[in-house]
Amino acid sequence: MQTVAEIPATGNLIARYATFAGLPGYAIRTADCRVFFVDSDAQCTPLGDTDMPALVLLGSVNLAEKQHLLDHLAGGAPRISCTRKQEVQ
Repeated sequence: MQTVAEIPATGNLIARYATFAGLPGYAIRTADCRVFFVDSDAQCTPLGDTDMPALVLLGSVNLAEKQHLLDHLAGGAPRISCTRKQEVQ
């Protein structure tokens, strides 16, 4: 069974449109300087120093699309809404 690397949602997240080994997707750098590549199927690949020559950064991702990407990586709207803390008054 394949495991997916967890990307923490932070305000310091940097996302760019990118290609990795010819595949289109997003390059993401977290606050602790880890770099991930996310392809169109939302498969998250952690990148190391030896992978960087195959990564081509193309342009900045806007705020709304960055949040959409983070939500998708977190399991989408159904998972987010079902795992959110519910407050009852």
